[in-house]
Amino acid sequence: MASPESWAVRCPSCRRAIRVRPADVDPPPAGTLAYDVEIAGRPETRRRVEMPWTPRETARLQRWLLWSTVLTLALVGVLLAAALLWPAETC
Repeated sequence: MASPESWAVRCPSCRRAIRVRPADVDPPPAGTLAYDVEIAGRPETRRRVEMPWTPRETARLQRWLLWSTVLTLALVGVLLAAALLWPAETC
């Protein structure tokens, strides 16, 4: 089966869509990622899957945080420049 993080995961035997959601676990298990997995439209198939946290997930999270920070700061800069350069309306 593909990673739960993949987009459009399908069951290899019936080809139906698999719904994957992060599990609401309190407290979260140390060093693992927990997911609730089910076949779309069939709640009786719901299972909890726990996977170990790997260095790959750490690197992916670091990349995502870096790029989201860069894009957010760029958007703030564009909005600030637009606010400063936009002609003020005179009433």
